[in-house]
Amino acid sequence: MEYSPGLRGVVAGETAISTVGKEGTSLRYRGYDAIELTKNNTYEDVASLIIKDSLDGDEFKEAFSKHYNNKAFEDETVSKNIENLKSLHPQSDMHPMALLRTIVSGGQEIESDTEIESIARISATVCFAIASYHKADTNILSDKYLVASSLLPNDANDEMLEALDDMLILYAEHGFNASTFATRVTASTRADLTGSIVSGIAALKGELHGGSNERAVELINSFNTVDEAEEGIYSLLDEKKKIMGFGHGVYKVQDPRSPVVKNWVEQLVDNDYSKNRFEIAKKIDEIMDAEKNLFPNVDFYGGLLLSELGFEIDLFTPIFVAGRSVGWAAHYFEQREQDILIRPAAKYIGPSER
Repeated sequence: MEYSPGLRGVVAGETAISTVGKEGTSLRYRGYDAIELTKNNTYEDVASLIIKDSLDGDEFKEAFSKHYNNKAFEDETVSKNIENLKSLHPQSDMHPMALLRTIVSGGQEIESDTEIESIARISATVCFAIASYHKADTNILSDKYLVASSLLPNDANDEMLEALDDMLILYAEHGFNASTFATRVTASTRADLTGSIVSGIAALKGELHGGSNERAVELINSFNTVDEAEEGIYSLLDEKKKIMGFGHGVYKVQDPRSPVVKNWVEQLVDNDYSKNRFEIAKKIDEIMDAEKNLFPNVDFYGGLLLSELGFEIDLFTPIFVAGRSVGWAAHYFEQREQDILIRPAAKYIGPSER
């Protein structure tokens, strides 16, 4: 049996949910081009498409709104648990991803729920937990950009809501990546949806997956000028250090999501500090292309976009969860329907081979 480290290139299952990296560039959700979906549809439409192959987002909107505004958030369930967890870590030692993992794991599943209702309940819980980190009020939801508005303060304008909505669409699904595969492995044991989603959250927390957007922005923020960035990146390359936010394990030509996100950053920068950071990011991008022939993935400019929208760095990966939860759920339902336990073989390394 041939061994492939990290299962690279191994076909580990069948899916009708998405196609990633076809021709080295494209991303399609159930046959629809994901980039085109950002132009004409909202995240709620895309959530419905991914879960039940329909671009009518009304059912998801209704279920999300009901659960987000549910009295459960007011009468000592989710909100009380969030505050209890935060009080245990008053110095912010607990990463928001750890809080999300714990809050979602305590969620109640209702047998009579439809697939849309089941994931809308989890999605609403995730968004409510993220919103709890804002100092400003977050209680007003937009009719058009429902999920995006649940994540931003009430004073967010339509441009900011649309930008975040596009980010959520681009985060919504991405084939058999690490967190989705973790979700499917858990689902294959006939575990419940909540437990499987928690597996996805745990996998996404790692910096080689969801956490790379945090590291990318930290890198950009470490430079004060474009010249300093140029010198710093060349130095890191000479030291053979990994530059987070570049290249991709599936895309070979470009990450099609990156230009969408980069364009939003360009539209949103409105002060000297933001403009300078954007110029620094573009210089890093230019050097990585020239020296390594590597393109920016969605996390490089994605982290910068989330920063421009006002999110603290440690909330970047939770935003990823808010978008990807519907993709995980779709893979959960598909795996349960296939009803095959995922149980790969291992290559044994004897004492003489260690």
